[in-house]
Amino acid sequence: MRLVGEALLALGLALLGVGGLGMVRFRSPYARLQAAGVADVGGALAFLLGLMLREGWAATGGLTLVLLLFLLFTGPLATHAIAKGAFVRRVRD
Repeated sequence: MRLVGEALLALGLALLGVGGLGMVRFRSPYARLQAAGVADVGGALAFLLGLMLREGWAATGGLTLVLLLFLLFTGPLATHAIAKGAFVRRVRD
C-alpha cells in the first residue's frame, strides 16, 4: 500500500504542476479555468488518496476524507461561478 500511495502522491503533484503551467501558458480565461479545474480536482484527489494510503487511516483518515469531500464539492462550484461571471461580463477569448 505504501508504494501505491507514493505513486498517487507523485501523480497528484504532477497534475498540480501541469495545471499551474496551464495557468501561465494559456491566454483565454476559459482555458485557464479548464486547466485550473482539472488540476485542482484531479491533483488534489490523487494527492490526498495517496496520503491516506501511505500514512494509514489512523494518522490521516478522517481529516483527509473531510478535506477531500470539501475540495470535490467546492472546486467545480468555484470554477463555474468564475466562468459565469466572465460570461455575464462578456469576456471574450
